[in-house]
Amino acid sequence: MPKDDQDVNWGRYLGIGLEVAVGVGLGIVIGRFLDRRYGWEPWGTFACVMLGLAAGMYLLIKEGMRANKD
Repeated sequence: MPKDDQDVNWGRYLGIGLEVAVGVGLGIVIGRFLDRRYGWEPWGTFACVMLGLAAGMYLLIKEGMRANKD
């Protein structure tokens, strides 16, 4: 069966969203650990969530640039 231009690979896009969500989720977990251990509340969580979000956005932009090449 030929593939139309309208076919969308939803798994790829779901994976990209999941990468961003996992990055933020890990940032929350690690940041809360650091906050409790070193008393940095709320800065440990904030910093780790921002790092997780930045990593997820990096992967999103990287995938977008790769898709644009294809």
